[in-house]
Amino acid sequence: MTDKIGVTIRVDMSESRRLSEIVEALKSQGLEEVESHERFMIVNGSVDPHAVGALRTVKGVSSVREDSTYKTQAS
Repeated sequence: MTDKIGVTIRVDMSESRRLSEIVEALKSQGLEEVESHERFMIVNGSVDPHAVGALRTVKGVSSVREDSTYKTQAS
């Protein structure tokens, strides 16, 4: 089983009227735990690392960035 990664997706400002449609398309590509921020045209969620490329192909998406995670190291 693959661990999901957090992603931040920027949606093109010209696509603001289609935001809910774009979110549904992202979900169909595997995006889970979705939080949509209409004011900023940003969508956050988690996805299988192998599905990141599919998120980038959704019409209206301008960028997909993997969120940085910091873990403490055991000594």
